[in-house]
Amino acid sequence: MVDDELAEVLRSGPFERALRAAIRARGLSLDRLHSRLRERGFEVSLSSLSYWQRGRSRPERAASLAAVRELEVILSLPEYALIGLLGPPRPRGRRPETLTVLSHHEQVVVSTGRRHRVNARVVLRAAAPGVDRYVVAHPPGTRLLRTEWCRPGRGGVDGTELLTELIFPHPLAPGETHVVEYVTAIASADRYDRRLRDPVEQHLVQVRFTGGRLPVRCFHTWSPDASAPPRDAGELRVDAFGTAHLVDTGARPGVRGIRWEWV
Repeated sequence: MVDDELAEVLRSGPFERALRAAIRARGLSLDRLHSRLRERGFEVSLSSLSYWQRGRSRPERAASLAAVRELEVILSLPEYALIGLLGPPRPRGRRPETLTVLSHHEQVVVSTGRRHRVNARVVLRAAAPGVDRYVVAHPPGTRLLRTEWCRPGRGGVDGTELLTELIFPHPLAPGETHVVEYVTAIASADRYDRRLRDPVEQHLVQVRFTGGRLPVRCFHTWSPDASAPPRDAGELRVDAFGTAHLVDTGARPGVRGIRWEWV
């Protein structure tokens, strides 16, 4: 059971404060906690545990994140209680490739209102042991409405983009695949751009126009660099169902999307 005071800390964070409160509530010393982790096969140094609870460092490697999940069990905490308080990893030079994006499919539902809806499905494959989350980037003003087969974690900002963690139900083994879905609401505009931070084996963007209004023209847009505005790279057909789509195989990092023109 989690008492009210601890439950409040687990809701509000930050991670180090919640970890300290949980350890104190269970009456465990760091030495005992360290021993319990080692007994269960998790090699985390005593100094790392001390740094984590004091906020001098935070778990970021896959093995450390797996140990945090085990701490939730040892400390009798709800699943994701601690892991959900960790934000996206801080950039440290070249990012390790721990996940392969097999496919990223997005459907943008364009309405006459102030916001459009984006339904996304991402198929991922672990390239390293213990990977338990995927970070997605959204344009400013995006609202996350719903997730499937994952849990939203902490958010952050990278330049003008909003970052959201999608936490898996368990750490993945090397080669294991996982599917996540999420739905967002974005500000109404006459275009949709997706920045691919990593290579994607198959990327699909489909725009569906609703409300009986169809654009006169649609274009595929592309930029190799997020600092440069995407340029038209070809015209797209709007079909009889009121949709236009763009599919790339072996998509490289960059900004690709669809823009449209009204009468």
